[in-house]
Amino acid sequence: MTPHTTSHQPADRAPWWRPCGVDQGRINLAYLFDAFREAKNSDGRSVASVKFAHINERDAARRMTARVHDAGFVFRSERAFLDRVAAYLVAHQSVSAIVVAGAGLPHIAGDDDLHSHVRRGEANNRNRTQHTTRASVIYVERDPLTLAELRTIADDDNGVYVVDADPWDPAAMWNALYNTSSENPGMVSFCHDHVALLLGGVMSFHGGSRTDVAHVVQGHLARLPDGGFLAMTHLLLPEHPDLAAQAREFEEALQFHGPGTGSLATRHEIETMIEGTVELPPGIVPAFTWYPDGPLTDPPVCGSFTAAVLAQKPAPDSDLPEPPWRPTDT
Repeated sequence: MTPHTTSHQPADRAPWWRPCGVDQGRINLAYLFDAFREAKNSDGRSVASVKFAHINERDAARRMTARVHDAGFVFRSERAFLDRVAAYLVAHQSVSAIVVAGAGLPHIAGDDDLHSHVRRGEANNRNRTQHTTRASVIYVERDPLTLAELRTIADDDNGVYVVDADPWDPAAMWNALYNTSSENPGMVSFCHDHVALLLGGVMSFHGGSRTDVAHVVQGHLARLPDGGFLAMTHLLLPEHPDLAAQAREFEEALQFHGPGTGSLATRHEIETMIEGTVELPPGIVPAFTWYPDGPLTDPPVCGSFTAAVLAQKPAPDSDLPEPPWRPTDT
């Protein structure tokens, strides 16, 4: 497969906007996520050891954990939510294309990547219903080092694709996904695919205001086909004062010991981001509580610092009369 590309951002972009690449002076967010895989879950089960994380990111993970106990649970619970929601969407919502925006690094265990969870969900569903449709899984990433690792798992024959595009630029990203040119065909059909977009944490690290982030998410929703799904996580500012103070500690740890970006959002701000969608049960909740695979033993306090939500973009109401005119294309 020929990877899709977007134009490079201007040189005067803020540092948080530019991909880290090989800049050793910056913490690479994807590698920081990976560094936290060295830890254990709150119930004591081992997490697969790190494969890709550089020493800078491992040091950052240790510094963050020293300041905020169990900080890695924030990242791991987010990834686990994405795995669960993707498997649910293909098994129960007939999704035919899953777009994982800001995909991060593949997992050290080859059977533990998101597309592996999707395939197992499909197999379980097929056993019950004889449903044989296979969903495409499209990993979208902007960082060149992360892209290089992701391309090692791309498999056209298995419906696993990697696209070079920027999730913070919805127009460019969806143009790449919908591209219809014969030389560089798109990955998604607007008319025929039942699409789900997964925004896993990437919006938390947008360096603008949460209003700016809402504009970005709304840009994605405007391009998502009617009836499509949005699964999103975002760092959350809890309403309880004691939890809020600890969440601010985590935010400061990201700023001073981590990638230098990372912002909390209130529940209201997250609702504004997904305005116009229908929240599916259980709504906006801590990521680890979204239909977990099993009960957690003594989940850490920082589990409340990441919110997750699954929402659907409504389809047009077929009962409404046709408008007397339609705007012309410009």
